[in-house]
Amino acid sequence: MKKSLVILGFTTLVGSAFAQSFSENWNGVVAAGSLASGTLTGQNAWSYQNLSAPAGTATWFAGNQSVFAGQGGTGDAYAGVNFNSVAGNNTINNWLISQVRTFNNGDTISFWARTVDAPAFPDRLRLKLSTSGASTNVADFTTTLVSVNPSLTVSGFPNVWTQFTGTVSGLSGATSGRFAFHYDVTSGGPSGANSDYIGVDTISYSAVPEPATMAALGLGAAALIRRRRAAK
Repeated sequence: MKKSLVILGFTTLVGSAFAQSFSENWNGVVAAGSLASGTLTGQNAWSYQNLSAPAGTATWFAGNQSVFAGQGGTGDAYAGVNFNSVAGNNTINNWLISQVRTFNNGDTISFWARTVDAPAFPDRLRLKLSTSGASTNVADFTTTLVSVNPSLTVSGFPNVWTQFTGTVSGLSGATSGRFAFHYDVTSGGPSGANSDYIGVDTISYSAVPEPATMAALGLGAAALIRRRRAAK
């Protein structure tokens, strides 16, 4: 009975440690056309802010299957964003923001991204981290975890689905915040030299146990070993 109680304690601790993790593939969440206005209400609570000036006719939207399918193949949904984020020839500043999470060093955020089959206008995407709790102020997203095509070259953004991964580091301890995808393109828009169309799919946030949980697991394992020895 004592052994069973210890094992149950392990299961509870591990389950709690990884409850922060989540994934998003957009299936069952988005329909043809644009994503739901305001907060996205699918598998996870996403919000978006198009701060491009002057704003164009589009923000983040359900990916157009006639341009390319999602990472999972024909009919697979994904989030799309394009040059219509801004009007004229201006800087695109368009954000897709995650729900609040408690981050620890070693947490990873992976995603798949791509542009059109034959890109003619460079695109750029950044994965950024905020450690300012529930804030959705984009000024708080000061840490760049991944930058796809930072130099804005035509061939710098993959034209097939490609996985990217960022790892959280440099925190002093468990820290509440959010991560965001920043579609960030200078000289973008219908009249600009840059910006085309990109998709983001199969997002996965993998949390590691915080140090306190790891310590508790270690103590539990030591106790189990002692009890097994005592029973012999």
